[in-house]
Amino acid sequence: MKQSNEIRSGLPVLARSFAVSHGLRIQQVIRYCESGRIPGARFDRELWQWVVYPPVKLLIR
Repeated sequence: MKQSNEIRSGLPVLARSFAVSHGLRIQQVIRYCESGRIPGARFDRELWQWVVYPPVKLLIR
């Protein structure tokens, strides 16, 4: 999995941007956020979107 400049900067990233930058489907990333496979992912009620906070690891078994 490649790291984009967004992840390295330490700023939170929307799940949509994370999916596009890592070549994953948006619904797949949202499902991973909901199931806890992406630690540091939280649902932001102001933006009404999933936000991923670095450091990001994708836990898939």
